[in-house]
Amino acid sequence: MADVLGLTHLKVGQRVKIKGNPGANGDFRALEVNVKPGDEPAVMEGKIQALNPENRTIRLMNRDIPLGDHVEIKNIHRQPIDFSELQVGDLIKLKGDYSETEGFIPKKAKLQIFKGFDIEELQGYIQRIDPETGTLDVLGFQVVVDADAEIEGF
Repeated sequence: MADVLGLTHLKVGQRVKIKGNPGANGDFRALEVNVKPGDEPAVMEGKIQALNPENRTIRLMNRDIPLGDHVEIKNIHRQPIDFSELQVGDLIKLKGDYSETEGFIPKKAKLQIFKGFDIEELQGYIQRIDPETGTLDVLGFQVVVDADAEIEGF
Protein backbone atom coordinates (compact mmCIF):
# COMPACT_ATOMS: atom_id res chain seq x y z
CA MET A 1 0.00 0.00 0.00
CA ALA A 2 1.43 3.35 -1.02
CA ASP A 3 1.07 6.61 0.87
CA VAL A 4 0.86 10.23 -0.25
CA LEU A 5 4.55 10.04 -1.10
CA GLY A 6 3.40 8.03 -4.12
CA LEU A 7 2.25 11.35 -5.57
CA THR A 8 5.90 12.11 -6.32
CA HIS A 9 5.85 9.23 -8.84
CA LEU A 10 2.87 10.66 -10.73
CA LYS A 11 3.34 13.21 -13.52
CA VAL A 12 1.22 15.90 -15.09
CA GLY A 13 -0.13 14.51 -18.37
CA GLN A 14 -0.36 10.89 -17.18
CA ARG A 15 -3.69 9.15 -17.64
CA VAL A 16 -5.10 7.79 -14.39
CA LYS A 17 -8.08 5.80 -13.18
CA ILE A 18 -9.25 6.98 -9.76
CA LYS A 19 -11.75 5.13 -7.60
CA GLY A 20 -13.31 6.96 -4.68
CA ASN A 21 -16.20 9.17 -3.65
CA PRO A 22 -17.19 12.77 -4.28
CA GLY A 23 -16.67 15.06 -1.30
CA ALA A 24 -19.27 17.49 -0.01
CA ASN A 25 -17.29 20.54 -1.16
CA GLY A 26 -16.89 19.51 -4.81
CA ASP A 27 -13.66 17.55 -4.46
CA PHE A 28 -13.16 13.81 -5.01
CA ARG A 29 -11.73 11.56 -2.26
CA ALA A 30 -9.45 8.93 -3.80
CA LEU A 31 -9.33 5.38 -2.46
CA GLU A 32 -7.21 4.09 -5.34
CA VAL A 33 -5.17 5.74 -8.11
CA ASN A 34 -3.90 3.65 -11.04
CA VAL A 35 -1.77 4.90 -13.91
CA LYS A 36 -3.42 3.83 -17.19
CA PRO A 37 -1.58 3.70 -20.51
CA GLY A 38 -3.18 4.71 -23.76
CA ASP A 39 -5.14 7.52 -25.27
CA GLU A 40 -8.63 6.69 -24.05
CA PRO A 41 -11.57 9.06 -23.63
CA ALA A 42 -12.30 10.78 -20.35
CA VAL A 43 -14.63 8.72 -18.14
CA MET A 44 -16.94 9.42 -15.22
CA GLU A 45 -18.85 6.58 -13.57
CA GLY A 46 -21.24 6.97 -10.67
CA LYS A 47 -24.81 7.04 -9.42
CA ILE A 48 -27.24 9.50 -10.95
CA GLN A 49 -28.15 11.94 -8.15
CA ALA A 50 -30.77 13.95 -10.05
CA LEU A 51 -32.29 14.32 -13.52
CA ASN A 52 -33.51 17.39 -15.38
CA PRO A 53 -35.43 16.19 -18.47
CA GLU A 54 -36.08 19.73 -19.76
CA ASN A 55 -32.42 20.33 -20.51
CA ARG A 56 -31.26 16.66 -20.56
CA THR A 57 -28.96 17.14 -17.59
CA ILE A 58 -27.93 14.57 -15.00
CA ARG A 59 -26.32 15.25 -11.64
CA LEU A 60 -23.30 13.02 -11.12
CA MET A 61 -20.64 13.41 -8.42
CA ASN A 62 -22.27 16.66 -7.31
CA ARG A 63 -21.92 18.15 -10.81
CA ASP A 64 -24.57 18.90 -13.43
CA ILE A 65 -23.66 17.27 -16.74
CA PRO A 66 -25.64 17.93 -19.92
CA LEU A 67 -26.37 14.92 -22.13
CA GLY A 68 -27.09 16.70 -25.39
CA ASP A 69 -29.07 15.12 -28.21
CA HIS A 70 -25.80 13.89 -29.71
CA VAL A 71 -25.04 11.68 -26.66
CA GLU A 72 -25.78 8.02 -27.28
CA ILE A 73 -27.43 6.46 -24.19
CA LYS A 74 -27.52 2.67 -23.76
CA ASN A 75 -28.95 0.33 -21.13
CA ILE A 76 -27.01 -2.49 -19.43
CA HIS A 77 -27.70 -4.70 -22.46
CA ARG A 78 -26.10 -2.11 -24.78
CA GLN A 79 -29.43 -1.25 -26.38
CA PRO A 80 -30.22 2.41 -27.14
CA ILE A 81 -32.60 4.06 -24.69
CA ASP A 82 -34.14 7.50 -24.32
CA PHE A 83 -33.13 10.03 -21.65
CA SER A 84 -36.60 9.58 -20.10
CA GLU A 85 -35.69 5.98 -19.17
CA LEU A 86 -32.88 7.07 -16.84
CA GLN A 87 -33.66 7.04 -13.11
CA VAL A 88 -32.13 8.60 -10.03
CA GLY A 89 -29.89 5.96 -8.43
CA ASP A 90 -28.91 4.32 -11.74
CA LEU A 91 -25.20 3.61 -12.10
CA ILE A 92 -23.99 5.27 -15.31
CA LYS A 93 -20.68 5.46 -17.16
CA LEU A 94 -20.03 8.52 -19.31
CA LYS A 95 -17.27 8.61 -21.93
CA GLY A 96 -16.25 11.80 -23.64
CA ASP A 97 -13.74 14.60 -23.90
CA TYR A 98 -12.36 17.00 -21.31
CA SER A 99 -10.75 20.41 -21.65
CA GLU A 100 -10.11 22.98 -18.95
CA THR A 101 -12.05 25.60 -20.91
CA GLU A 102 -15.13 23.51 -21.80
CA GLY A 103 -15.11 20.93 -18.99
CA PHE A 104 -16.32 17.35 -19.44
CA ILE A 105 -18.32 16.81 -22.64
CA PRO A 106 -19.92 13.34 -22.76
CA LYS A 107 -20.30 11.53 -26.07
CA LYS A 108 -21.58 8.17 -24.82
CA ALA A 109 -23.56 7.07 -21.77
CA LYS A 110 -24.16 3.49 -20.68
CA LEU A 111 -25.99 2.16 -17.65
CA GLN A 112 -23.90 -0.23 -15.55
CA ILE A 113 -24.79 -3.16 -13.34
CA PHE A 114 -24.67 -2.04 -9.69
CA LYS A 115 -21.66 -3.68 -8.05
CA GLY A 116 -22.98 -3.57 -4.49
CA PHE A 117 -20.76 -0.79 -3.12
CA ASP A 118 -20.71 2.97 -3.49
CA ILE A 119 -17.43 3.67 -5.24
CA GLU A 120 -17.34 6.08 -8.15
CA GLU A 121 -14.67 6.47 -10.81
CA LEU A 122 -12.83 9.12 -12.80
CA GLN A 123 -10.49 8.42 -15.72
CA GLY A 124 -8.52 11.18 -17.34
CA TYR A 125 -5.25 13.05 -17.52
CA ILE A 126 -3.58 14.71 -14.55
CA GLN A 127 -3.64 18.49 -15.08
CA ARG A 128 -1.93 19.48 -11.83
CA ILE A 129 -0.26 17.84 -8.83
CA ASP A 130 0.22 19.46 -5.41
CA PRO A 131 2.26 17.16 -3.15
CA GLU A 132 2.02 19.68 -0.29
CA THR A 133 -1.78 19.31 -0.05
CA GLY A 134 -1.92 15.73 -1.38
CA THR A 135 -4.13 16.70 -4.31
CA LEU A 136 -4.20 16.34 -8.07
CA ASP A 137 -6.57 17.76 -10.66
CA VAL A 138 -8.33 15.34 -13.02
CA LEU A 139 -11.40 16.16 -15.18
CA GLY A 140 -11.86 19.43 -13.30
CA PHE A 141 -12.01 17.70 -9.91
CA GLN A 142 -9.55 18.38 -7.14
CA VAL A 143 -8.73 14.80 -6.11
CA VAL A 144 -7.68 14.38 -2.49
CA VAL A 145 -5.15 11.56 -2.11
CA ASP A 146 -4.52 10.83 1.57
CA ALA A 147 -2.24 8.28 3.24
CA ASP A 148 -4.94 5.57 3.03
CA ALA A 149 -5.20 5.75 -0.78
CA GLU A 150 -3.38 3.18 -2.88
CA ILE A 151 -1.27 4.51 -5.75
CA GLU A 152 -0.28 1.86 -8.33
CA GLY A 153 1.11 1.49 -11.81
CA PHE A 154 3.78 4.17 -11.82
